[in-house]
Order: sequence, then C-alpha cells, then structure tokens
Amino acid sequence: MHVIKASNLFTWFFVLVHIKCLTYFESKMKSMHIEETLGTPKVDLNPNGELLIQGRSLPIDPVGFYNPIIDWVMACEISSVQLNIRLDYLNTSSAKQLYSIIMLLKENPSVTSLIINWFYEEGDEDGYNTGREFESLVNIQFIFHEYAEILD
Repeated sequence: MHVIKASNLFTWFFVLVHIKCLTYFESKMKSMHIEETLGTPKVDLNPNGELLIQGRSLPIDPVGFYNPIIDWVMACEISSVQLNIRLDYLNTSSAKQLYSIIMLLKENPSVTSLIINWFYEEGDEDGYNTGREFESLVNIQFIFHEYAEILD
C-alpha cells in the first residue's frame, strides 16, 4: 500500500489550485467586447489598457450585466489604464456598478496610471454634472470632453 504524506498532498493541492487560478486570471485578460443594445452599453475592455463604456445603461439585471466586466477589472494586471465613459443615460443601478468599476481600478495595485475620460453631449448639463459627481465620489480627476450631437 502506498501512503501519501499529508504535507505532500497539501503541496499538490496547492499547485493544482494555483494553476487553476492562473489559468482563470489569464483568461480574464483577453479582450472583452459586448455589443450595445437598447438597454445596455457597448463595452470594450482591452489588455492594452483601453477601456470603453458607451451608450445607454439601463439593463434589466445590472448586476448580471456588469459582473463579467467587474471580474475582468478585478483580474486586471495593467499598469496604465484609460477608461472612456460615454454614456447617454445611466440609471441608479448602473451608476452603482460604474462606481464599483472605477473604485476597483483605483484600488488595484497593478494600475499605476488611471485616466478617466468622461464624454457628454454638447449642452447636456445633466451628463456633465453626473460626471462631476462621479469625479467627486471617487476622488480622481476626470478629463471632460464635450461632443456635438450627431444627427442621422
């Protein structure tokens, strides 16, 4: 009968768990792309540090929609991140999720440079003020960009 010492068993268990975790996190660092719908924004997350959230955000299940994004951000090991936010509308639940995303980036020890670009439509005081409120809440200086309305 072959006897395995508990310490050896623990070592193998640790190695297997470690490999599984590395595989999980490495897979998270692939690009993530979510197409825009009537109620959800376009999302592009790239391992080069360029992140985009654009459109309208009023998903039926905000936690379900934003969880994969939050998981990606939590696994992020990028030193320089540029988050571009161009939301025409976001509801309160989406605002909470966006706050979580920004705070996770801010508190991530791998992220040494975080630039947040907030885009708002020309004359949209509410959009501008929403950006200012976020800037105040997360205590990070945003760069504000006003853009002209695009007529179809």
